[in-house]
Amino acid sequence: MARENSKELPSSSFVEKGTPGLDTEVLDVGEQIQRIASECPPFYRNRNLFILYLLMIPGCLVPAITLGFDAAMMNGLQAVPSWDDYFNRPRGSLLGIMSAILPLGCVLATPFVSVVGDRWGRRVGIIVGSVIMVAGGVIQGASVHIGMFMASRFIIGVGIVFANAFAPMLIAELAHPKERQVITSLYQTSWYIGAIIAAWVTFGTFSIPNEWSWRIPSLLQAAPALLQIGGVLCLPESPRWLVAKGRAEEAKAVLVKYHANGDANDEFVNLEFEQMRGIIEAEVNNETGWKAFFDSPGNRKRLVIIICLGVFSQWSGNGLVSYYLVRVLETVGITESRDKNIINGCLMIFNWITSVASAFLTARLKRRTQFLTSGFGMLAVFTAQTLCAGLFNERHNIHAGKAVIAMLFLFYFFFNLAFNALLYSYPVEVLPYPIRAKGFSLLMFFGKASNFINILVNPIGLQAIGWRFYLVYVAWLCIEIALMWKFFVETKGPSLEAIAALFDGEHVKAEKRDFIKEKGEEKEE
Repeated sequence: MARENSKELPSSSFVEKGTPGLDTEVLDVGEQIQRIASECPPFYRNRNLFILYLLMIPGCLVPAITLGFDAAMMNGLQAVPSWDDYFNRPRGSLLGIMSAILPLGCVLATPFVSVVGDRWGRRVGIIVGSVIMVAGGVIQGASVHIGMFMASRFIIGVGIVFANAFAPMLIAELAHPKERQVITSLYQTSWYIGAIIAAWVTFGTFSIPNEWSWRIPSLLQAAPALLQIGGVLCLPESPRWLVAKGRAEEAKAVLVKYHANGDANDEFVNLEFEQMRGIIEAEVNNETGWKAFFDSPGNRKRLVIIICLGVFSQWSGNGLVSYYLVRVLETVGITESRDKNIINGCLMIFNWITSVASAFLTARLKRRTQFLTSGFGMLAVFTAQTLCAGLFNERHNIHAGKAVIAMLFLFYFFFNLAFNALLYSYPVEVLPYPIRAKGFSLLMFFGKASNFINILVNPIGLQAIGWRFYLVYVAWLCIEIALMWKFFVETKGPSLEAIAALFDGEHVKAEKRDFIKEKGEEKEE
């Protein structure tokens, strides 16, 4: 059977209207591949695939680790007396700028993300980001004044956006379809690994009676990126990128080695490769640009989802706790540095456990179920947290103050359910290959821009109105739930053709049939 013009329909891609290269096999091959993939042995029985997943740990998880490290480190440093004294007790807008300067670097670097990844590959994108992060971490640890400290954080932000865009993409494009959803969802859980390390490092160093109490954790922020430079060199390049660059044989060799444990005659890999080559070669020839996000109703819907994911991942109230937990704890009477650091460390351990559990739940729960459960849960908890903070501050209710601490843990349980587990895996399902790198660039832009605004505004709000600032997030979470209900599409369960129809409309089916008919007539002539 001739599959050269087949169109790829993996679980993470959709048929786009008017795309050439579609034949009658397409409607069956996607489901056939999914069926065979589900019957493949688990990864731990495929030696090469098991090694691939192990290599992903140092090669791809570092960007999220660095982001988590940064958030917990900035939380912890605010409870370190020597750091507070060295930089003249930064509060309000100055504290906001010190934290927000990192996502500002991310925002300004996003226009170059897709250019690097599409032209030179996913691995080069990760390496570029890692080198920049190492430089930033070294400068941060050697800072002699507040300007140098902020400049170093800006540099780290520039590096993070490259690595953070391409690491989950490389994971998704290398992983076996049988485990792709869970493996990609596990990527963001490493955010909490970095946070745990930073939280307990700052706890261990805060009592050092000199500048090393904050320089040690600041320098350590460069260590994960240094590890990643070596780790990513041990990983293969994305087979989809290789196909797009005309290196199809190299792409097939990657699939054979890791998805079939070296068996070149494996039926699944041959189907997977032919389908991959068919869709990518057809669509890459169309030179898909940024305008594609506005060309069809389906792509416009995808654009709305990507924007919502980026914004919601930062504006759900998590940014308030991630960077300003110390200030939040002060609103309920927790003032001892040791207590603040212990709570910070314990919260990050709890978050890692719940985020890993949420990642595995993606194999069972529907996407809309996860998102809406997360939204309603966060709203309920934040409302209760606001009420308890009010009772503590207005009526001096000690028990209500302690309840706020419990609410912090409960809030992150619901946040992690969707916005940790699905932040990068859902876009992989939503975005087809030709616009995937550009889609991730947009996800990074809106996520980091939202983070920049959020980090900048939070300390000002806390300083100005204290616990009443929580009411802003209660109102915003109501808006998030409404938008998720309206726009978020279910991508788990339906057939691939049905999922494409959810984005592009039922008329796509008719257009496919017309296109197939036209191709058949051309062959007869």
